[in-house]
Amino acid sequence: MNNYTIEICAPSFESAIAAQRGGAGRIELCSELAAGGVTPSYGLIQGVRAALSIAVNVLIRPRSGDFLYSSYEVETVLRDIALCGQCGVQGIVVGALTPEARVDCTAAREWLAEARRHGLSATFHRAIDCAADIFDALEQVASLGYDRVLTSGGRPTAWEGRENIAKMHQMMANHTGSSRKPLIIMPGSGINPDNIRDIALQTGVCELHLSATVRHKSGMKVLGGIAVEETVVHSDEATIRRAVEALA
Repeated sequence: MNNYTIEICAPSFESAIAAQRGGAGRIELCSELAAGGVTPSYGLIQGVRAALSIAVNVLIRPRSGDFLYSSYEVETVLRDIALCGQCGVQGIVVGALTPEARVDCTAAREWLAEARRHGLSATFHRAIDCAADIFDALEQVASLGYDRVLTSGGRPTAWEGRENIAKMHQMMANHTGSSRKPLIIMPGSGINPDNIRDIALQTGVCELHLSATVRHKSGMKVLGGIAVEETVVHSDEATIRRAVEALA
């Protein structure tokens, strides 16, 4: 690839393995992708870190729903960041807003400080897409010193938000955080092998985020009691490889 990094949102161990085999440069490990993603278990983090040679960032989100967190939830995120540091991952992914839909700078600053204590990179996630003013929010996140922002440009998908994403990328070209490097704008949501190249070219970004998930029928041969037919979702190696090749 031409200096592009593909990050796979991996909701399972199988997804993490598929990401590495498919040629991704990094994963964002999470659980419950259907609910927007929440913090994965400590055991899953340990297992994935031991199995992968590519970078592992971990989503730290204490629950699904909005991004307005109680003091207890803020503390929970701090404890989870410390556990991630003990697992030897490369980074964490967090985000919080105030009741007025501005960046919760108090929580975000505390989380960043904890991440830095453990040598972790810090990504501010798509909470920014729920902000009252996405460009003002971006300036706040950059001023705090975060390394990266995951965003769909304030729209349901990155393709719909590509003009905003391009503007965000331009805004951050010379805006350095605590790492003394420009803050990275990473599009996510609705990215696939068919549109990833156009999104990259039209926005100017170098990192892109997708899940590349495929639904699989449950392996259960008997669904008894109150069980209904279920499916499981994993990132797909072939889809990931197609996305990688699209950027080559």
